Amino acid sequence: MPPIVRSTRYEHAINTLVAKRAEISGAIRFKGANLADQLQHIDAVLLILGYQGDPALITPLRRKPNRFRKGELYRLIVKHEAEGSATNKETARRIVQAKGWGVSLVEPIRHQGTKNWQRRKASLNAIHLN
Repeated sequence: MPPIVRSTRYEHAINTLVAKRAEISGAIRFKGANLADQLQHIDAVLLILGYQGDPALITPLRRKPNRFRKGELYRLIVKHEAEGSATNKETARRIVQAKGWGVSLVEPIRHQGTKNWQRRKASLNAIHLN
């Protein structure tokens, strides 16, 4: 029977566990999840695999909720502006109404794409002036 050959390099496993630890500690800190026992297991495996450093110093991951799919917000902005929406606030109101969300999301949606809206409107105005 040939000897079992094992790799002494576990970088891929360590990187995956570090990412998972950041995700779980973020869920504990920012969402109040009850997963502290899972962190102990991940820390133990990291130390077994030879992780250099203190696992407790890994930065928790904070995820922001995605309200739109990739490119969806831009398409909605263009659509509602083409329908006659004059201001950013009105465009945001129409988007929130079309998605069926509460009125409280108008301001966050308005500020989410404000920089792009202003840049695009400036370029459209420059085109119309020429």
